[in-house]
Amino acid sequence: MKRFLFIAILATIVLQPARLLAQDTADKPLRPVFTGIEMEVGGAQLVDTYLSPWSYKGWDIGLNVELMQALPLDNYRWVWQQLIGINYGDSRMSASGAGKTIFGGFNYTFAMMRRSNLPIEGLQLYYGANVGLTGEVLYNYHGGNNPLSVKADISLGLSGMAVYNFKLGKLPLTARYQLMLPVVGIFAQPEYSESYYEVSLGNHHNFLHCGTWGNKFDIDNRLNIDIHFSSWALRVGYHNRINTTYVTNNRYQLVQHNFTIGFVGDLLSWSKKNDNRPIVRALYDFPNEK
Repeated sequence: MKRFLFIAILATIVLQPARLLAQDTADKPLRPVFTGIEMEVGGAQLVDTYLSPWSYKGWDIGLNVELMQALPLDNYRWVWQQLIGINYGDSRMSASGAGKTIFGGFNYTFAMMRRSNLPIEGLQLYYGANVGLTGEVLYNYHGGNNPLSVKADISLGLSGMAVYNFKLGKLPLTARYQLMLPVVGIFAQPEYSESYYEVSLGNHHNFLHCGTWGNKFDIDNRLNIDIHFSSWALRVGYHNRINTTYVTNNRYQLVQHNFTIGFVGDLLSWSKKNDNRPIVRALYDFPNEK
């Protein structure tokens, strides 16, 4: 009898914290990861005087991935966002249509943003900061001794979004505009006529530069509409990206105007234990304050 009583007391001591933890978990909102996959296609304008004094114009394609999740900070007012993109393009001389420069690269941005409701019903504003990584490779088919140009930078900047949820008849829609504006960073650019082979031999003087709006200005604009169908939505939109540097007598600018289309929605691990838990989404809703 004493042995049974001892086992019962021990089981109560061991299981009680687990029971309390389960109850606490059951009261916490679920935070699905908003996921978007987009294809984009459009036009691009390019100039890189390290390769050629001429400007180029052509087409551009890309693939973008977006991830967002609400954070349990300040009553779930904060969200994190990751944007991952790759692109490839082909361009010709704007003046004659001759010559050829191809380019391709990637970009990655991690942002932390706070969101607020505005007086207009359905309108939310997100604002915060981000860190971004960008890499681009350009190859000029008539570039002589230096046919290759490599761009790489890391930056700190600002992120902001305006999100408006509304209905067209019975069809729910979400319109969103996002602006990302790097402010300060570090980027690589060799001196005029200096080859990357010389850099590889140890000539690193004046290769890395502090990027500010005086010598580097980038901007990323995204405008899209999500057409909701059940838990997923069809996304259509426009993506504009501008990257500009001017340093060591080299001017570089890449301007992209792309049409985007893709699918977006929430990824959520679901089970019967989650049936009664509230859901806090990163993009489409905002928890009411108590």
